[in-house]
Amino acid sequence: MTAAQETVEYERQMTRRWRDGDVYAPHDLSGVEMAKWSKGQPKGRPKKDVFDMLKINPLNHYWNFAMMSEFMTELGKIKHSKDTGLRPVNQRKVAKAVRRAIGLGLMPSVHRHPEILQPRNSLGR
Repeated sequence: MTAAQETVEYERQMTRRWRDGDVYAPHDLSGVEMAKWSKGQPKGRPKKDVFDMLKINPLNHYWNFAMMSEFMTELGKIKHSKDTGLRPVNQRKVAKAVRRAIGLGLMPSVHRHPEILQPRNSLGR
């Protein structure tokens, strides 16, 4: 890597723009201080998710148990947004759609639907 490429790479990683004459301490170059200057959305909050890309409203697909079961655990709990990777708006819509499907009896609330379960290797059963 050439010196010019290294400079460009370091500038891309810098969150604060330094000007000629700025005085700084070594602590100002630490990750904690640099995080204070970062711009944009907080980390962990996606700008777009799968529903936005496909232009699907999860509330209109509450009847699709295959889709809704992807957002539930084996014990019937709704997965956290960290696990699903959805934006907060769509996470709430998915949660509402799952609760709607359970309330209408379209989805089981305590276990996975038999059509979704993986076939087991049974021994004489």
